[in-house]
Amino acid sequence: MSFDLTVVAFDGWTDVSEVAAMVARCESSVHVDGELDERIAGFYERLRARFPDYPPHWDSPDCPWMSMPLDVGIDHVSMCMSFSERSTPAIALITELATEFGLTLWDPQDGSAQKMLPAPSREQVAAWWRDLLEGRCDHEETFDRVRQWVEDSPEAIDDPITSMGLQQLHGFALTAEPGAGRLHHDQEVRAAFEQWLTHGTRFDADPGGWQRERYRQSLQAVLRDHGRQHAQAIAKGLLAEGWLSAADVRQIVGSTADLPNQGPS
Repeated sequence: MSFDLTVVAFDGWTDVSEVAAMVARCESSVHVDGELDERIAGFYERLRARFPDYPPHWDSPDCPWMSMPLDVGIDHVSMCMSFSERSTPAIALITELATEFGLTLWDPQDGSAQKMLPAPSREQVAAWWRDLLEGRCDHEETFDRVRQWVEDSPEAIDDPITSMGLQQLHGFALTAEPGAGRLHHDQEVRAAFEQWLTHGTRFDADPGGWQRERYRQSLQAVLRDHGRQHAQAIAKGLLAEGWLSAADVRQIVGSTADLPNQGPS
């Protein structure tokens, strides 16, 4: 069994149908002539250096390709791959290289397309905040910047402060209705930005302490909004994972006598 993947050098698309149409043109017998896109060249050279699609190495047991050589054009690389574990390392490399070169990944199995972009840094998210506050970027543009990292690929963000900033920007942008007035005034957005910067400073100074305080605040919110019984149920998991100590839980919800798997006091 096999499956197909295609990477294309296609910037500025807004709907998956545009990518589908481009891939169809790439696969047709008549393709537009032009200069080879340097990103495609770089992607292909790096990919075939690890997984050759030419003799004498293409018959190795870890070769992921079901059709060789790969279909390479001026703006695309199409790959027919083995539906087996030997394709797993190749998929990881394809994703990594597509991200590095800013290419779009097309999956014809489910008709999905994704522009592979590197995850934003905390500094980049801070710049997005400032762009919004200083009028260089409106709410709609801000939403476009952060949407992928909140709705589609939150797992790509490994820094909790960066993730927090993206989620807050997403919320501000999502709740700003054009023509209906902003739900969030500029002062509120600015105050949230300053608070976010403070969180970053505290996290950098003591990551473990910052995370522990976040769990404490979350448990306090559960106690306030849902009652002690629900808070105790949440506390069991926090204790079991070692994210809060028994002393933390006692201070917030009372006795830990009914809570198993207690962490250190």
